[in-house]
Amino acid sequence: MRFSYKSLGGVSRALAHREYRFYVSGHVVHVMGWWGNRIGLGWLAWELTRSPSFLGIVAFASLIPVMVIGPFAGALADRYGHRRVALRSGTGLFLTTFAIGAIALAGHMTTPLLVALTLLQGLFFGIDFPARQSLIPQLVDRASISAAVAFNASSFHLGAFIGPVIAGILITRIGSGASILMSACTSAWMLTMIWLIRRDPVRPRDPGGPGIFADLLEGFRYVGRTPSLLFLLGMSFAGGLLIRPFHDLLPGFADTVFGRGAEGLATLNAAAGLGALVGALFLLVRGRTEGLTRIMLTGAFLAGSALFLFTLTERFWLAAGFIFLVSLSLLSVQVGSNSLLQTIARPDMRGRTISMSSSVSVGGPALGALVMGFLAERFGLQTVLGIAAVAGTLLYIAMAPALLRRRRNMEQDQHRQIDVAPAS
Repeated sequence: MRFSYKSLGGVSRALAHREYRFYVSGHVVHVMGWWGNRIGLGWLAWELTRSPSFLGIVAFASLIPVMVIGPFAGALADRYGHRRVALRSGTGLFLTTFAIGAIALAGHMTTPLLVALTLLQGLFFGIDFPARQSLIPQLVDRASISAAVAFNASSFHLGAFIGPVIAGILITRIGSGASILMSACTSAWMLTMIWLIRRDPVRPRDPGGPGIFADLLEGFRYVGRTPSLLFLLGMSFAGGLLIRPFHDLLPGFADTVFGRGAEGLATLNAAAGLGALVGALFLLVRGRTEGLTRIMLTGAFLAGSALFLFTLTERFWLAAGFIFLVSLSLLSVQVGSNSLLQTIARPDMRGRTISMSSSVSVGGPALGALVMGFLAERFGLQTVLGIAAVAGTLLYIAMAPALLRRRRNMEQDQHRQIDVAPAS
């Protein structure tokens, strides 16, 4: 019997596009490696120092370039073409990741070198991520964008579940460098799949036109005069600052709180990935935007509450269950925000809008991890993360009325954009 994508339900329209299938096949594998890199870096930082503050420093070094370079990266992608920028930045990401893994595996890594290379890796990732993400709406028809975003999130979190399992095996049997080298290999695979997309969906703009800073300023002005986009970005930053840094502090929890070492770290990350995968699949099957804001608010409240309960327990498997709930709930906020952002934004502004979103979504965790890491040196991991979880929950509750008031406007903005946008 011949396979039909119609059997996959709402996502069938997106998967019917050949070049989107290339993208997804690279993305799923690349995400597994990305989580291998993240876990490998975290455990390498912990092995070198056994210091929560250094965990925060490495997390900050990894993420802050994305926040700083992100808006410029989006403008570059909009100007020179998303595929072209993704290929060049992805090559730099591969080379840097390979260098970190090889040096670590050879036993020559030092703390200053790790911070420097992590900064460089973050710089390339900050350019690569918005360029790759901006490809998605251009590879499918307009009606399939929401399904493609949700399917992309599902594949991301499938990798987030499988990647930590593989990383745990590699770290315990070979070393953290092996997990990072795995990430380099998956980066090479992603580059191959992007190369197979034989056209650049966005035509490069005339280099003789306005400069890159003018493009960037135009993007800021566009977001500033689009209240729905501005509010979604603000909500993403608030949650990222107080809730999402838990990922970067897990090496300390796995070792000092639960006494489980690298295997415990891999298990906690796998629980997080599984929870996020379940949440993404739920939103994918649901397949509509009506009521999405209420789901986002419910998820935000549950994420903060479950994270607080995680900080109170010293039972490992109960803690893993709480991490599962945190990621499942937090996923609804992330996917909901990304879906609305990508459909509301004008096509010619999409790269800049997504890059601002990525800057905000990683800037919050970068700052949060840095501050929490230093505070944890004095007050302890559980105390600091518990206070942050309570603060994040209260902040989400305070933001709820404004989000509910904007719900109708965001949906109207979305439908209006879909109606007037030209077909891809």
